[in-house]
Amino acid sequence: MRDEISQISAYSNAGIILVLFILLVIVTSVFCYKPDEENDPSIQSTLDFWIYNSSSLYRLRFFSKSGPLNIPDKSNLLPGDSDENLTLRLDGLNITIATLTYRVYYASDTSFPPELLGEATFQLEGTPGLGAMSTLRNTSPANIVVAGFRGKSILD
Repeated sequence: MRDEISQISAYSNAGIILVLFILLVIVTSVFCYKPDEENDPSIQSTLDFWIYNSSSLYRLRFFSKSGPLNIPDKSNLLPGDSDENLTLRLDGLNITIATLTYRVYYASDTSFPPELLGEATFQLEGTPGLGAMSTLRNTSPANIVVAGFRGKSILD
């Protein structure tokens, strides 16, 4: 009877240590989670932007891009044309930034090479579900106006 009263627990010390170790592994895996970058679906997220050339005087020609942005479908945007497939590939939940530059020429200029009027550079940025497009620089006579958060319109 003395042995039964002095026994505090039916669990051994090794069992308690094992249970505490398993709990420690679970807690650290929850708070120290690093997503698998190869299989993370948020890396595959994209945002679509667009440019519309509503000018009757100017032709825009794709010149350069930087960042995770697709090459525009149309290398020339004639008056009335638009490129609605400017796709920014997002990097997880981080802010992703890309730039896009078009050179501006008169639409009626058929000389080779045509006379360069200037350049228009745009910055596209986004996170999953939220994107914005801004004009970084415009050295051309064309007017660039906001046409929604993710679009620009070129005017005379």
